[in-house]
Amino acid sequence: MFPTNPLIAPLALLALLPALTTSLILPNYTSIITSTAKPGILDVTIHTTNNTINLWNADFVANMKDLVSRLKDDNDTKVVVFRSDVPKYFIAHADLNFDLENPTLVTDSIQLIEDVANLRQTTIGLVSGVVRGGGNEFLVSLDMRFATKTHTFLGQPEVGIGFIPGLGGIQWLARLIGRGRAMEYILTGKDINANDAERIGWINKAFDTDVEMEGYVASLTSRLALFDLAAIGAGKHAVNVATKPAVEASLADGKVFVELFKDPAVAARTRLGTLNDNDGERFFGEVLPALYGAGPIPSRRR
Repeated sequence: MFPTNPLIAPLALLALLPALTTSLILPNYTSIITSTAKPGILDVTIHTTNNTINLWNADFVANMKDLVSRLKDDNDTKVVVFRSDVPKYFIAHADLNFDLENPTLVTDSIQLIEDVANLRQTTIGLVSGVVRGGGNEFLVSLDMRFATKTHTFLGQPEVGIGFIPGLGGIQWLARLIGRGRAMEYILTGKDINANDAERIGWINKAFDTDVEMEGYVASLTSRLALFDLAAIGAGKHAVNVATKPAVEASLADGKVFVELFKDPAVAARTRLGTLNDNDGERFFGEVLPALYGAGPIPSRRR
């Protein structure tokens, strides 16, 4: 029997509005490229400005903050996939040219990573290249991580430069791979390849080729796109309660990072590279001891 009160039908329609929202509308960003071509799936391609290795910089953080704010209110997107279109790089590391007396890039980045982790949508990172420092701190906070075996190096080289990971990477990585392995990779700054990263839980799975990785992830995203966002979000929240570090711990690490960075010797070490695609950048985990005069930087084939 239908209600006779003329106000009930409009009120019932209002209650359905979240389910009837239109597709996510996004602006043209400067450091990320977005696509909503596949229903329920948002593809985000990282291509940051004014560099050739995808630096985590202020422009990228501003773009991502805007994107996350829109995703919080979006009820159509079920999964967000991050990848890079820069050959051999996902996100090389953070841009360390910031004002130490006003380190808002650090605190904004920590809050951005926290907000991404708390999204209802599933977040997935696809890596086929270098991801270190702030890039890896972002990657390990995503819900799932996949990588190809060719060109992929992951690492946190900060201690070898003279500071610590400042965006919460220590907190996330220790929960993923355990205390002993976190100590090994955080304190030595050495890289890990995709095979070993899969073995210890740094990433979900390693693949021989991009085609294989993309196909595997497509099967996951097409499945997730069928499910209710409320259920996905509730499942994520429950896992986060069990595993996500407190943002206060990440902010504390950020303060230590800034204080250690103020040492002139430390700041000088960050300016030895060209921030371009060269062997010193690509194989930085391997050549890190050279900052202390422990042999020349080895020549490596590209």
